[in-house]
Amino acid sequence: MACWKATLQLAIVKLLCVYYSAQVLLMIVVKFFIKPHSKFWVVKKRPYPPQCLLKHNYGVSKYVTVNGIKLHYVENGDPSKPLILFVHGFPEFWFSWRHQMEEFSKDYWVVAVDMRGYGDSDKPEGVEPYRIENMVQDLKELINSLDRKKVTLVAHDWGAVICWDFLSQHMDMVEKYIMMDAPSRPVLRKLIMTTKKQFKMSWYTFFFQMPQLPEFFIRMDDLRMFDAVFRKHINAEEVEAFKYTFAKKDALTGPVNYYRANNSRSMKSVRVLDEIQHAPGLYLLGEKDMYISEESGPLMQEQFHNLEFRIVLGVDHFLQQHNPVLVNRLMREFLEKK
Repeated sequence: MACWKATLQLAIVKLLCVYYSAQVLLMIVVKFFIKPHSKFWVVKKRPYPPQCLLKHNYGVSKYVTVNGIKLHYVENGDPSKPLILFVHGFPEFWFSWRHQMEEFSKDYWVVAVDMRGYGDSDKPEGVEPYRIENMVQDLKELINSLDRKKVTLVAHDWGAVICWDFLSQHMDMVEKYIMMDAPSRPVLRKLIMTTKKQFKMSWYTFFFQMPQLPEFFIRMDDLRMFDAVFRKHINAEEVEAFKYTFAKKDALTGPVNYYRANNSRSMKSVRVLDEIQHAPGLYLLGEKDMYISEESGPLMQEQFHNLEFRIVLGVDHFLQQHNPVLVNRLMREFLEKK
């Protein structure tokens, strides 16, 4: 029975991958015939970073080799103070946490990491290196390399997906945690399979299973996707920081491989740690999130005890950049609770 279900699930995933890929291919073909000389597939060269990536008030770049991977991170604040580790999602890098780095470096030692495959961290070839268990181990060894036994975790999108797994295995290493705009794998799988809303929201996860085409799509019109995702909330120079980072050679394959390596077939159940005390947690979800359903909140509270759930009004999926003042206030209120 289990084998039959797995085969059916695989067939459905492949059909959905082909379906959404066909729509994207049709759009590309139409675009080519309308503007055959536009070279919309070419990304312009960006040899120099925009000035906003060189600002020292965000922090100082450092590197560490953990789990066989060289990770880049940016740190700020006093290393003698409690550590906050910021873990970004897709399509982001450490820079997504710039507002939080400035705010919380006053009271904490803050570290924002480029996850494997992203930014200036190593980008291993193939799909298997991007399985979630590898990133969980990356984070564990990173915390150990920073010589800390306890950490406050703050994570967004794919970073949150990974950190829910981290919590299930290493809750003893966590003082507090704040997750944003992504539930755990079992909850996401349940929502995709049982609700039309989350199923429709997750269309791109099926498209991202296709080889090469997702990278081509993201690169189109000089990485126009980043304008569509961020331009409403951040200035042109900050959008250029994302384009500069993702225009680099092989900068997109690693991030998309997170989807390929961790599709619905690989969503193993995350054990609930009833036998130990859960660290206090906060799950934030943007009111206007286009990718994650608000139904994820109560389900996450069932899985993780001692977890608060808040809808952040007026913001979308990238809430820490959309309204950093509000998000920072909610974070600080939570972190200062006794």
